[in-house]
Amino acid sequence: MKTKPATTRARNAEATRCAILEAARNRFAHNSYDNVGIREIASEAGVDSALISRYFGSKEELFAQVLDSAKKSDLFQGGREGLARRTAEHLIDNHGGDKPLDDLLVLLNSAGSETAGEMVRRSIHERYNEPMAELLGGRDALLRARMFGSALMGLIISSKIHGTRFLGDLPREAMLERLTRLVEEAIAEI
Repeated sequence: MKTKPATTRARNAEATRCAILEAARNRFAHNSYDNVGIREIASEAGVDSALISRYFGSKEELFAQVLDSAKKSDLFQGGREGLARRTAEHLIDNHGGDKPLDDLLVLLNSAGSETAGEMVRRSIHERYNEPMAELLGGRDALLRARMFGSALMGLIISSKIHGTRFLGDLPREAMLERLTRLVEEAIAEI
């Protein structure tokens, strides 16, 4: 009797882990941390709930992994120069996209949780505010980073709500100029 090579098992284990993580992200994006159960996540992932404990330890550790797995923004690349313009282009060309909205919903839905709220705040601070403050530099960099994040969250939600109508009747370049000015104002030194 032939046995499967270890690499096949590792790939299946990784696929299972990814399926659990995606199911958890989806559940946390549509409900608060406190209202999502391990069994729901397992059912959506098509696995036994015992596997969640095996791969992640607990619901809290799984939530931490969901937060950590959120894609780091491409906006940080390219430095401070042109940041406002890159942000405007991203919003217009992607209409916010589903992934940033799902990541944002995970944060919003669980920010009020006694268990998950501090994890959300820490994740935002470490993954977005600190790197953005470092990128911006200068006086009140952390406050300006938070202003950037607030503007970006609002714009992501608005572009998702309005879709292609986000541009309205303005030509693309005119909308880019307006959004660029809005972002520049958020990150300008006070």
